[in-house]
Amino acid sequence: AWTRRWVESKHKPDYGRFVLTAGKFYGDAEKDKGIQTSQDARFYAISSRFEPFSNRDKTLVVQFTVKHEQNIDCGGGYVKLFPASLNQEDMHGDSEYNIMFGGSLAPP
Repeated sequence: AWTRRWVESKHKPDYGRFVLTAGKFYGDAEKDKGIQTSQDARFYAISSRFEPFSNRDKTLVVQFTVKHEQNIDCGGGYVKLFPASLNQEDMHGDSEYNIMFGGSLAPP
């Protein structure tokens, strides 16, 4: 069902592919499944639309969880909130966005 909600960008033919898995460690193999990057040293681009909303006079909370299973020297993960006009299949690093947060791992 996740492939109906999430659209992988086709902007570049060498973007890495996502898979549905609980990963290497988990509490419950079925309940803990999520989308995971499947190839090392790749860029990834995936997006999902949600219903329009307003948070006027309310706090907006965006939450995501990252489980790093690889022993890597550098990398990162970011979440961007795009405008509704985003062409999901052409999403790329220069696509217009409204909010971005996340982090990266870098060598010491």
